[in-house]
Amino acid sequence: MKARYQFLDVYRGIVVLLMIQGHVVREFLLEPLQNTASFRLHELFHGITGPGFLFGAGITFGITAQTRWNDYLSFSPSLWKRVKKIVLLLGIAYALHLPFLSLSKTLTHATAEQWNDLWNFDVLQCIGFGILILQLTVISMRKERWFVFSLATLMVVALYSAPWVWREGGSIPQFLSNALTGSTGSTYPLIPNAAFLFAGALVSYEFLRSVKLGKEAQFVKRLAIAAVGLHVLGFALDKLPFQTYAPYDYWSTSPNFFLMRIGLLTGVMLAGYAWCRWGPALWGFSPVIELGRQSLLVYWVHVQLAYGGLSILKKRAQDIPTATAGVIALTLAMIALAAFRNRTQARPFREWVSWRPATNAST
Repeated sequence: MKARYQFLDVYRGIVVLLMIQGHVVREFLLEPLQNTASFRLHELFHGITGPGFLFGAGITFGITAQTRWNDYLSFSPSLWKRVKKIVLLLGIAYALHLPFLSLSKTLTHATAEQWNDLWNFDVLQCIGFGILILQLTVISMRKERWFVFSLATLMVVALYSAPWVWREGGSIPQFLSNALTGSTGSTYPLIPNAAFLFAGALVSYEFLRSVKLGKEAQFVKRLAIAAVGLHVLGFALDKLPFQTYAPYDYWSTSPNFFLMRIGLLTGVMLAGYAWCRWGPALWGFSPVIELGRQSLLVYWVHVQLAYGGLSILKKRAQDIPTATAGVIALTLAMIALAAFRNRTQARPFREWVSWRPATNAST
């Protein structure tokens, strides 16, 4: 990605750091310590990571789509490359949900509950199918202005239909309930979480348009004002003396809570932008950028460790200092993994394994 968009790596890196910290603390901290007000505040803060990945994925898609718009309108190599990435992402997403390492054992031994867990939507499923929706919207709308209008419409529908759709989740076919609601256990169903993805795509579209018009600085200022305004608006609407919806799951489906989170995420993205634009130069080794460039790989590996390979630690009492040490250790390991992958990714595998240090011809 061009240097202009390095702030996206910073943004993703920040989200990855929050994700690792949250998962390790949630998984290994003693249960009595999790029944405290401070831990509930931690969970509220940690809940921003999933939406953060969705928002970032939308921004990345918007930039890529606008720069390769004509390529995405036909069966071009760029479109096929995009499709393969979507398939790979969904393959990883569902592989993480397999009840057994063996596919044949899954087909023959999985229980109804395990099948339901397999088809439930996590953040990767939401990103994969959300990007597929975005790509189909590009192909069907064909004109950028209609794409933007459709995107805004999809975002509003996903956001404001959420309380009703979730309430009716038990009356729709299960495969739709898995995809659209949390009634079957999905943690990041498309409604309303795809709205974060659509919002990111809208922001990136307007960002690139302002760059082309030479109004980047003005757009960033307006976006900063909008970020604060959305957060305040969401909080203010929540304090109104009447309810628009019947009782619903506030933390999962509230449009007002969405506004507060999207304002916060936009602020984090702008902080990354400000750092890259006006802060100390990010030359050489930057752990945050290393993590941001390999966010998918780090997500997959850290999940295997936190919820699988390190599960033996659950048998031991973990106080706050010990859990903190675990966060630091896993973070350093993921930084090392990301740095290694970043430095070997551009080199073909066969070239890497056959590489030897250059020798002096005179010896």
